[in-house]
Amino acid sequence: MNLTPAMASRIEMWPLDRLIPYARNARTHSEAQVAQIAASMLEFGVNNPLLVDSRGGLVAGYGRLLAARKLGLEQLPVVVLDHLTETQRRAYILADNRLAELAGWDAEMLSLQLSELEGAFDFSAMGFDEEEVRKLMGGMAEAVGDEDAVCESDEREEVADEPVPDVPPHPVSALGDVWVLGRHKLVCGDSTKPETLQSLMGGEKAALCFSSPPYGNQRDYTQGIDDWDTLMRGVYGNLAEIMDPAGQILVNLGLIHRNNEVVPYWDGWIAWMRIQGWRRFAWYVWNQGSGLPGDWHGRLAPAFEFIFHFNRQSRKPNKFVPCKFAGSCGHLDSNGAGTDIRNRDGNPGKWTHVGRPVQETRIPDSVISVGRQSGPVGKDIDHPAVFPVGLPEHIMLAYSDENEIVYEPFSGSGSSLLAGERCKRLVRAAEIAPEYVDVALIRFTRAHPDIPAILQSTGQTFEEVRHERQPAH
Repeated sequence: MNLTPAMASRIEMWPLDRLIPYARNARTHSEAQVAQIAASMLEFGVNNPLLVDSRGGLVAGYGRLLAARKLGLEQLPVVVLDHLTETQRRAYILADNRLAELAGWDAEMLSLQLSELEGAFDFSAMGFDEEEVRKLMGGMAEAVGDEDAVCESDEREEVADEPVPDVPPHPVSALGDVWVLGRHKLVCGDSTKPETLQSLMGGEKAALCFSSPPYGNQRDYTQGIDDWDTLMRGVYGNLAEIMDPAGQILVNLGLIHRNNEVVPYWDGWIAWMRIQGWRRFAWYVWNQGSGLPGDWHGRLAPAFEFIFHFNRQSRKPNKFVPCKFAGSCGHLDSNGAGTDIRNRDGNPGKWTHVGRPVQETRIPDSVISVGRQSGPVGKDIDHPAVFPVGLPEHIMLAYSDENEIVYEPFSGSGSSLLAGERCKRLVRAAEIAPEYVDVALIRFTRAHPDIPAILQSTGQTFEEVRHERQPAH
């Protein structure tokens, strides 16, 4: 069997200045990824030779070359490919990158191996960031389940999440599209740009903005995040124009650890929000249920994230959490005491409404107990906004009323759109990645087949637009 005209038979050590990057390289490497490659080299050594032609032109390994320069290395191992024609060389450069992208992961096996390696290696040296590991291992935590960890503080029955479909290889949506989903809208555009919000909102004002942005500079968000503060200032700097004066802003962010220390990456952005007139009104905890598997470098198992609350005017939260003693006074003493709230002198306080039964509902706790995404997550979903539908639904129920507008600047897989449909809020969402706009539209219409996705500019359905833009697919 004739496999190939020639195979490399040896590895050579070449100085870095002999290596010539390919001028037409279509593959990009963010600073964060180069740092990960460098960390991998330090941890495991340089085990993967670069591929070059006989003149020193790089065929594969540009990221490793950048990492070697970052580390101050003087030479790297190379394999010389002298059996390729010029056309084959150019085609192989693309094939080498593309074929690797098409591989998948066995999520269950990956989660198991990550949990076994936790504590032995820094995941960043393996190319995984902490948020990604939390997501991958979240399903494993649900599989092993811990009945003692079930969240009961708000006593609300959780509804199973709608499945997240696969990322389409050829997205139908394009930048500038505004899709109408019944009473909701989703724009494919950059939420840092005022024109994106103008096309989405059309002069409407939002009572609430809730989102889960990328956590720090950890992951590549579409084109990559070079400066998290700049991204956040761009997005939240536009809110004054579209928010009601009494509008509330709630932002979900998770912890980042680097070098075994918590990184308070949000400090600069929060200070900037205050300068813009948004008060640091409150700080809540999202209790996600049972902790994730692993020893986490000696830390307790992650089971929570934060929700930061900003506003310029206060708004009373709605009462929607069922009260344990609703309709009775049985938990009180005969004199109205027994509230468990003590006065300054140490004596128990009295029930504010003596003689009146406990109301049916109360305001929710500052610890928000909503389990992680429980439905299936499709192939190649790697987006920071895949959170459970119950979380935005909870926030919408607390800080908006039926038929009020909720703005979501990082739509991702469309959890907020589904939450708005559940609780009768009008969601206005933005997403910069066309493929995730498609994911959100498909996910929503599968959950609500009677509500089609309509392109606002033409009145066409999603399928009609697909056939027009992709006649060959």
